[in-house]
Amino acid sequence: MSGDLDWWRAHREAVHLDPAAAGAALARLKAWKSDHDRDRAAQPGPFLRMAWDGVFGDEDGRVSETIAEIEAALART
Repeated sequence: MSGDLDWWRAHREAVHLDPAAAGAALARLKAWKSDHDRDRAAQPGPFLRMAWDGVFGDEDGRVSETIAEIEAALART
């Protein structure tokens, strides 16, 4: 996941974005997000979900933001 975030930071301003590479990164990030959301939902009770958010909330936010940016960039290509 961090490699895909790094890749996006390095390429998001590219004039000619490689749609295949962006699509592959997008698929991996969406898979991570799906796993994260499923694991969060499996936490028993609101306290553990709150603790989960405290530990993984920043990563989740970065991944969600990057997913939206890649989707927007691919829509422009």
